[in-house]
This record gives sequence, C-alpha cells and structure tokens, in this order.
Amino acid sequence: MLLEDAAFPIVRMHYNRTGAEGDESGFVLFETLLAQPRPFVLVGLGGSDAGHEHSHEDRKYLALWMKRHREPLHRLVRAMVYVESQLAKRFVAKAQATVFAKAWGFPMIVAASEERAVAIAERLLAGEAAAVIEAEQADA
Repeated sequence: MLLEDAAFPIVRMHYNRTGAEGDESGFVLFETLLAQPRPFVLVGLGGSDAGHEHSHEDRKYLALWMKRHREPLHRLVRAMVYVESQLAKRFVAKAQATVFAKAWGFPMIVAASEERAVAIAERLLAGEAAAVIEAEQADA
C-alpha cells in the first residue's frame, strides 16, 4: 500500500504499489494524517490489479493497527472512495461496502473512475453526507 498526500485532504491509496520501505511507510504516513486535526478522504486505486492475498500476519497487523487508531479513523476519515472501472467488480465492491464500513468505521463509496472519485471526495469534504452520495451511486 502506498499513500500519497500531495493533494491533501484528498489522499490517494494505491493498493498495488508500496513505498520505498514497503507497506510500513504507508502506515507511518496514515498515522501522521490521523494525528492532525483536518478531515480527509481516501481515494482507493489499483485494487483490481493487486492480485494477492494478505498473509495471516498482515491481516493480524492490520486488525491491531485499526483497533489502535479507531477513534481518529472515525473522526477524521470522511470516506474511502474506491475506484473500480469494471462494472462487475464495481458491483462486488459495492456489495462489500457495508462490511468495510463496519470494519474501518467510515463509509466506502465506489466510483467508476478516478475523476469521479475526486469529485465525490470534494463533495464529502464540503460537508455532503456520504449516505446521500452512496444513494446516487447505487445505479452507477
């Protein structure tokens, strides 16, 4: 996982890339973002092509990390806007959004393109409710 915060408060999360120090650098940046007071939106990219399962150790680390950061995750992350260009995979991702929200503590909205995801992120940052946007996306 590689996080890019150059366009903060829109933070791109690349699932199919890692930083110079591996996934750990992504978690370090994520923690830095959670330590500041401004809300932000994650834009998830590259999930379809990642093509690998996380090991048991990776899943355990992630679960513990999420538990330690639960409060700032709920307070600061407005949503994950997940980009999936393929219709069938978009349908599957939308079906998993409820489970994602329960696990992470913030909603996941699925978009067909990065451009659409950024537009959704801007609406979320302007204060629009994720539920309103999700309802619009139900048919997209």
